[in-house]
Amino acid sequence: MNPSDFLRPHGSVRGRSVRSTIMACALPATLSAVILAQAGAEEVTLTAADAIGSTSFNTAGNWSSAAAPSAGNDYLVSVQFLRTPADANSYTFAGDSLTLYTGGGFLYKGTGSTGVITVDPLILDGGKLDHASSYTDVFTVDGTVEVPFASSVDARQGQIVILSEITATAQLTLDSTGGNGYAVTFGGPTHLSTDLVVNTAFILADTGSMEFVLNGTNVDNMITGTGSVTLNGTISLDLTNASSAEGDTWSIVDAGALTIGDTFAIDGFTEVDGFWTSASGVYQFNERTGVLSVLTGDSDFDGLPDAWEMEYFGNLDANPGDDADGDYSSNYDEYLAGTDPDDVASFPDVDEDDLMDGWEIANFGNLDQTKEGDADADFNSNYAEMLAGTDPNDYFSYPDVDGDFINDGWELLYFATVEDCDPDEDPDGDLYTNSYEATYETDPTNQFSSPDGEDFDVGDGLPDGWEVFWFGEEGEDLETITAKYTGQDDPDGDGFNNLLEYAAGTNPLDATSFDTMLAYWRFEELGPDEEVPAGGNGEYLYPTSVKDESAYGNPMMAWATYVRPNYSNVIPAATVPGTGESNAGSLYFARNASGQYFVESVFTTPVGQIPDGEGSGVLRSYAFNAMTVEATFRPTVSGQWMVPVAKFGNPVGGQPPFSIKIDTSNKLRAGLVDGSMTAREIIGGTTIEANSWYSAAVTVDATTMTLWLKTPGSTTYQVEGTVAISGAWYVPAEGPLENAWNVGGGQWNGTSTDGFQGQIDEVRISAVVLPQEEFLFFEGGDSSEFDTWAAANITDETQRGASDDPDGDGTSNMAEFLLGLDPMDPSSMFVAMASGEGAITWPAASGLEFSISRSTDLATWTEVATVTADATTGTWTDPAPPEGKAFYKVELAE
Repeated sequence: MNPSDFLRPHGSVRGRSVRSTIMACALPATLSAVILAQAGAEEVTLTAADAIGSTSFNTAGNWSSAAAPSAGNDYLVSVQFLRTPADANSYTFAGDSLTLYTGGGFLYKGTGSTGVITVDPLILDGGKLDHASSYTDVFTVDGTVEVPFASSVDARQGQIVILSEITATAQLTLDSTGGNGYAVTFGGPTHLSTDLVVNTAFILADTGSMEFVLNGTNVDNMITGTGSVTLNGTISLDLTNASSAEGDTWSIVDAGALTIGDTFAIDGFTEVDGFWTSASGVYQFNERTGVLSVLTGDSDFDGLPDAWEMEYFGNLDANPGDDADGDYSSNYDEYLAGTDPDDVASFPDVDEDDLMDGWEIANFGNLDQTKEGDADADFNSNYAEMLAGTDPNDYFSYPDVDGDFINDGWELLYFATVEDCDPDEDPDGDLYTNSYEATYETDPTNQFSSPDGEDFDVGDGLPDGWEVFWFGEEGEDLETITAKYTGQDDPDGDGFNNLLEYAAGTNPLDATSFDTMLAYWRFEELGPDEEVPAGGNGEYLYPTSVKDESAYGNPMMAWATYVRPNYSNVIPAATVPGTGESNAGSLYFARNASGQYFVESVFTTPVGQIPDGEGSGVLRSYAFNAMTVEATFRPTVSGQWMVPVAKFGNPVGGQPPFSIKIDTSNKLRAGLVDGSMTAREIIGGTTIEANSWYSAAVTVDATTMTLWLKTPGSTTYQVEGTVAISGAWYVPAEGPLENAWNVGGGQWNGTSTDGFQGQIDEVRISAVVLPQEEFLFFEGGDSSEFDTWAAANITDETQRGASDDPDGDGTSNMAEFLLGLDPMDPSSMFVAMASGEGAITWPAASGLEFSISRSTDLATWTEVATVTADATTGTWTDPAPPEGKAFYKVELAE
């Protein structure tokens, strides 16, 4: 036996030997060598990821040992995630080591900014440190960190501070997935053998240090990536094998923006004006660029060659950071660019955009701007601001070459020259001078683009120039004209107030001039499975995310991230029959178990939250004299209260002002609080089936509310019921309710409830009673013939709907009508039969199209043929049947 066999490590963790204890023991004299026996530390693995709210960091948790971490054991994680304790306390890992393999992560769930998680050593062997708590919480790590295999640190939801000494022999990547840009800070000594990849904000704290090794003209390790880098601590440069040839350079940092802090230092270098020079006088580091270079003929070691200083200044007194010609570029930058440091017209412009690089850096911190750009949106290009010496980031700092106190950029937007704009003139006749319009940023050449200056600039929602155009008489002043009507007035009595007439571009003095479509949401903004953009609860972010296709601008939004629906490509039809417009998307809503609180929905944005020019929001407070509300929906569950569309509020008895809903008996209901403050309701007779598309319409005039429904396979809408009402809309004494219209859920007693599950598409609200022929999904065709057939063949009038099945044979009335079957005979039905020769036959009618699908397991179906019948019987034979059994399904195309 070879004694060396006993000297092998007990185990290994990808290139790192696990700690072992070696003991010597006495042996019989017959043996010629001492045998060394080894008692190694035990390896304990995480067998499953920690569930939400649990941690294995200091508990038995999911460890294979079924015990909490303890000394004498090495702990291995290769499944996401090991979670930290979810509190603000500090903790020290009790094991001898903690190793994160590829697929393994250490998830921070702590709180606050004072707790410290200490692990010694923490080995990133392909794994990841991941911040998954609140952005206000700081993940602080201490101990030591080893990186033997490419690994990552992800400041996904907040800052990460690593106080540990870091030794990385493989690439370490710093991220902040989700684009939040939270910082990763190193506060201890860092030793890198390869690049540090920074794709978020990286900070070297003033207590931190990093080493860089230069070989020839290469850098063994550097900071690279797309993120920003801030260096506050000390770096050391190993120049043992670096080139000393004049003109050679090295980029220590090749990432995004580089910031050098006040406490930054280079070990063994001396700093003058942001230039760090080695003790030998051979090397110099430029804080502005992050570049180390070999000095060239520079006797005063200031980074400027002596010959260059003598050429331009006649002496060696120039400092590299000075800007002798005032072009925002330092002497050193001019030297590097080969420009004249004493001529303001000669300046570095590496991106060739005619903007001084120094000016761009001084104002923007980068060279990303363009000559034509307007960063502060003050109507002046960056180039114009540079020439004028104004601040391109300050809206109130703008060129005014003619001294008339009007922004030159605004003048040139509307006039040929700044001289053509007389501050006291009113070229568009809106009774506002050019000077006044410039203040309001309105168009002085367009009468309808004018200030709305009534009531101390609060306004009434109508541009004053619009009021002047429609209501002004010759010789009247602005105050007289704007006092005639408010936005809510309706001078022509057509049911559309001035706000609506303005939004639609119609004549407020002509009762025949109006646009009756008040809102139309098509849900075409994003692609399948994308969510409606939403911010936090009550933040009113993304107020116009769901577009209104009407002229009035009533956008919708989601309340918060946890209640936003998804876009879906499950649609009722590729083309909307009533408009001919293509249709590619719907919204998919998911409800929780109770259908309350977390109701996925979108609602009309409050007027005050809609950005200027992006909508009027007038629908929220509109009082109807007549109306038609349409919605197409596909529920995916049954037996639940669900509301596709509702107007929120609680005017009487818990009932909202309006709703279309499905009840627990799967019947459709239309609810309205009418003009007499009475809650009215229609309950339809058709059973709404899950996973089928329906189109509903509710029409309301002063005396009648009617519920219409188009069922699967039908080309028209049928009347589900009518109810007598007294007034089309309830208006309280204090005025119309300014509440949201909501898609995806309803209200009861003012509380959100009855969340919809499934798809909703094409919701439209009109301020008139539309005839059936103008409903969005009306297709016409042979509907009258079907109605006549149903009346003649079906005795129970409540069973005459297209989707009804009075004889219970599984074939709908519409299918029986199309196929010439008897709707009252259960033996007369749509059924396919197979002959011994393999032919499939079924009832048909000339011109009807059928789809044939095949399956070998009844679970997965594949369409194999379409057949257009030319007789009362359809037939088809599979030309290539599969081996063994096969099943076939014949469907009548809708």
